[in-house]
Amino acid sequence: MMESCCNCDCTKNVVRLNKVSSCPICRGNFAQPSVPNTITTGAIWRNPATETIVVTLLNKSDAPQTVTVSVLDWQNCAQEEMPKEAFLCGESQPSLFNGTPTPLTFTIPAKKLLVVHATPQNPWLPGDPCYEVLVTLPPNPVFPTDPIIPGDPCIVNTWGINNLGIPQEGNTVLHREFQRTIFI
Repeated sequence: MMESCCNCDCTKNVVRLNKVSSCPICRGNFAQPSVPNTITTGAIWRNPATETIVVTLLNKSDAPQTVTVSVLDWQNCAQEEMPKEAFLCGESQPSLFNGTPTPLTFTIPAKKLLVVHATPQNPWLPGDPCYEVLVTLPPNPVFPTDPIIPGDPCIVNTWGINNLGIPQEGNTVLHREFQRTIFI
């Protein structure tokens, strides 16, 4: 009989991820710790013709994924959240805001696209018309299923568009251009 490992009460095969370590890690179904998974564009200088900030989130996984989208207006020190409207598979979702805008949390069904439109509140651009897009994705496992190329369950892109729906120069950030950030 094989002894239990890692105090998890399993008797599965043991995989040693670090040959020097004396602590084996069980291969099996157990709750493993995860790391936060928030990505950011950083501050973006808004093109004068940008009237809407579009964030697309494509759930490429076979399971629903819960995400939180925040679009912050950095035009002043208040860092106010911009009002948003969400579209799932092209259909407008019920209004999620009554009063002060807050970050949008939404569960995207498997293999579906969520599009979020954020509207800057100041049409007259002040001296520093910056904004930031932050997206919190499902946490990554500490030991990903594919350690060489750990996949994100959702692909995130953002751009600013004018009133004709044309992307504006300088306001496009594609998935791999987002930066991971950890809030403590």
